[in-house]
Amino acid sequence: MSRKKIRRRGWPPETERSLHTHLTMRDNGRTLDRREVLDLVRGGEDSEVEFKVRYSNPERIAAEILALANSGGGAILFGVSDTCRIEGLDDAERVEVELRELCATAMVPPVHPYINKVAFDSGKRILVLEVDDRRSPHATRDGRYYIRIGSTKREADSQEIAELFHRYDSARYEQVPLHDVSFDDIDEGGVWGYIRAIVPDESRLPKGFPTALAMTDMRLAVMTADDYAPTVAGLVLFGQSRAMTASFPRSHVILTRFAGHDAASPVVEQVTFTGNVASLYWRIEGFLTRYADLSDAPPPRRGNEADSEARSIYSRPAVMEAVTNALVHRDYGVRQEGVRVMLYERRLEIVNPAVGKHIWRGAIDYGVSHPNNPTIKSFFKNAAYGVTTYTGGLPMVRRETLRFARREPKITVLPHEFRIELPAAN
Repeated sequence: MSRKKIRRRGWPPETERSLHTHLTMRDNGRTLDRREVLDLVRGGEDSEVEFKVRYSNPERIAAEILALANSGGGAILFGVSDTCRIEGLDDAERVEVELRELCATAMVPPVHPYINKVAFDSGKRILVLEVDDRRSPHATRDGRYYIRIGSTKREADSQEIAELFHRYDSARYEQVPLHDVSFDDIDEGGVWGYIRAIVPDESRLPKGFPTALAMTDMRLAVMTADDYAPTVAGLVLFGQSRAMTASFPRSHVILTRFAGHDAASPVVEQVTFTGNVASLYWRIEGFLTRYADLSDAPPPRRGNEADSEARSIYSRPAVMEAVTNALVHRDYGVRQEGVRVMLYERRLEIVNPAVGKHIWRGAIDYGVSHPNNPTIKSFFKNAAYGVTTYTGGLPMVRRETLRFARREPKITVLPHEFRIELPAAN
């Protein structure tokens, strides 16, 4: 059955003004007429319509609402049986109040439903709750995500959650709890090393304080109904390298050294690294320095007779800030795609998958930053995390590359990727 059956005339609005009018009029008494409701009932349950004979088991109903909101939107009809029979509700006003409270307090972010009460000549009344996907994805308070498959709902697995955030809002994905990841996958030494660097007086640290609670205080883990679970940010920052391949393979980086100037050239070496962002940062630098020189000072100018076999020289601050940008701002919800680093004879290319859709190209020119993963960035850039980084972001990369190589880097923003090419100084 088509989605248009649960849409009123004039929706979706064509202009911002009509959208404002629609939002301000939604709850001012406007209701579906009985004919439209009867059409829904006759059509039966499907991927967008659910029947509930009564309001009971709020936890289960919350999951149904979340599943619809995370799957494009839909409607729940209260007072209708699974056999498409209109049974009616005894107290539709009470049900409406409880549903609004449920949507406001049991879901993150809150769901804002459109609720109608529809009366029939028989005296029976039903309640129609509609949700859309404008603020998706939504979760329960303990970080469970639900989706709708056909006429049934189920809890989304880790890959489906990643796809939800890739579709709707990758910037919030770093806060998603990973229920299938154990704290055995976390480098506790790294966590407490960070904490000790922040709190140098170890006498102030509580004795025997669990790592899970410490990470929860830092918003790197969440308390669920059963236990504690690391978030994506917690795993990306402090995940054990040996466990990252199995628990979070999409964090990988592919590095390739080409024996030429383009991707058609022979491959000298290609490696894939998986691990937390600190380990990836140092391993990327190690790979690059096997084939090129990273320097803080520009080399002297060389003439046209320069040795073509000489190692390329790049600005260390520019290269490592570009690497930081790729690791920190990438979309970790992207399936299968990892960061790609390609080293050619006289240029270095770094490709960050899918993050380009969240970047306004003009903002780069003016140094405006919109972090894709603000929590990951905050930790990574903090000296207590233990990584020597540079400041200034992409504006610094542009200035430093121009000073070092006398050419600006080439920056390309596409819907599915962000690409930066750094020229060598020689």
